[in-house]
Amino acid sequence: MTIEILTLKVLNDNYAYLLLDKTTDQAAVIDPGSAGPVIKALNNKNLNLSHILLTHHHYDHSGGVRELKKLYPEAKIAIHEADAAHLTTKCDLKLADGDIITFANVAIKIIHLPCHTRGHVAFQVGEALFTGDTLFNAGCGKFFEGTAAEMLSNLRRLKTLPEMTRIYCGHEYTVENLEYAHQADPDNPEISNRLDASRTAQTTNSPLVPSTLSLELQTNPFLRLNDEQLQLELKTDNELDTLTSLYKIYYGDTP
Repeated sequence: MTIEILTLKVLNDNYAYLLLDKTTDQAAVIDPGSAGPVIKALNNKNLNLSHILLTHHHYDHSGGVRELKKLYPEAKIAIHEADAAHLTTKCDLKLADGDIITFANVAIKIIHLPCHTRGHVAFQVGEALFTGDTLFNAGCGKFFEGTAAEMLSNLRRLKTLPEMTRIYCGHEYTVENLEYAHQADPDNPEISNRLDASRTAQTTNSPLVPSTLSLELQTNPFLRLNDEQLQLELKTDNELDTLTSLYKIYYGDTP
């Protein structure tokens, strides 16, 4: 693949991502919650911005759009059609499930995952998946504009992707999420081991992305809703009830 991925820390705990075309001076950004770090990275590498890709409309993922569009007027803003009206800057590409955006001769596939917002999407770029606020390291996002049943459908869909898929999520919640995961599934050694490793890595201030789908299938309770031991711990007997119980542990309320 001719794309290099650069991880940018923005705002308090957000991640933005630059996709760099190794053969030209073009770049695309995913979820620029703030313009400053993006502009700095583009200038450092003498790159031009061609695409602004948004997983959803929330301001901590889109707050840098206006300034970036002003500096790079040719950059195309892309967001799902259901979230487009929430932007204060007009979008250029209204996305739908299954759409393809071509960047650096690589296909970026749109996967619609409605729940966190009605128009939330993931961007699939080769073996990389940018999941925004739908799937986190060891967790999943809040159901602000959807139902538990919709999130269950999203999670089932993501589980069908190749296990080597690299997961680039929208926030750094890894340690906190693993603590909740350990609370929900205390006898899972994979969770305990990952929690210890993540706490150590966090002390160096290094990004804990990407994860992999393989790792998430072992340590993310939201991708293990049919696991017998997890259901035993939570006193549930189906995926939807297990999802609801986990949500209460993670977020303190029911969806």
